[in-house]
Amino acid sequence: MFRDPVLQRLADGERMAEMQQLSLSRLAARADDVQAVLGLGLAVLAGTDAQAQEKAISHAQACVKAQSQAAECRHALGTVMAAHAVAQGKMKVASSAGDVKEALSEAFRLAPQWFPARRALVEFYLLAPGLLGGSNSRAAELARTAPNPVQVRALEGRVALDEERFDQAATALTEVPAGTDPAVAADMRQWAAMVGFRWLAKEQVAKAQGLFSRLVKDQPEAALPLYGLARVLALQDRPAEAAKLLEQARHLRGAEPLPLDYYLGQALEAHGQADPAKAAYTRFVKRGQGQPRQLDDERKRLVALG
Repeated sequence: MFRDPVLQRLADGERMAEMQQLSLSRLAARADDVQAVLGLGLAVLAGTDAQAQEKAISHAQACVKAQSQAAECRHALGTVMAAHAVAQGKMKVASSAGDVKEALSEAFRLAPQWFPARRALVEFYLLAPGLLGGSNSRAAELARTAPNPVQVRALEGRVALDEERFDQAATALTEVPAGTDPAVAADMRQWAAMVGFRWLAKEQVAKAQGLFSRLVKDQPEAALPLYGLARVLALQDRPAEAAKLLEQARHLRGAEPLPLDYYLGQALEAHGQADPAKAAYTRFVKRGQGQPRQLDDERKRLVALG
């Protein structure tokens, strides 16, 4: 993601609060610090603070004016604008889509070899409705013309996921070749997990279990595969095993944005452990970062448990 080794180390360690603080400090000293603009953008994407996102957008806009050929500034602008618009609702998404597409398209035009720029534009084409500029065919073209075979495979797997060709997506995404660029590898692993969750949603539990079990073996340091496997076990009425995996996942890389305590509380309650369940529910509600329906559900469960 970064040419700056300090910011890249923070990104690798998922130390987003430090990245945000460092980026803001550097931008206070030099407003057109391209790497700091990118760092601030990535940091605020990890949270839900609307004011922080607006500040990142302002810095990115200033950077675009000062350094019009810097792909990083346009990438930060487009990605943060998209996240901010989604948080504001459908009307904001519709009114911002043109600006988001322009920023991401320019970032890709300026740096077609930089994977994050190509990936972000592929995501826009897949997620935006056709009336707002979305196009699966253009996403597929960007995937097919990526500069190396691993990028092609990763992005074609992402397109297959969007088109619900889940078996093809799983085949493309679950095996990350040795030496793969870290940004590409991270996306492949994230998208592979998404295949598993989509299978769960379609009640193809056996396929989801096989996929998550493989991802757990491949990524023993990551929370997401354990979280997915725990969801499978909960559906199989194995709450004690699910709770054990969720407890482990709480201490692994990538745990912060996952609703682990939401499902941990349910697994513990199903296993007859009311007090530990209440503790998990309380942690989840106190953080306040879950979906509104999840937060409401946990509050009701806390009341029911006394």
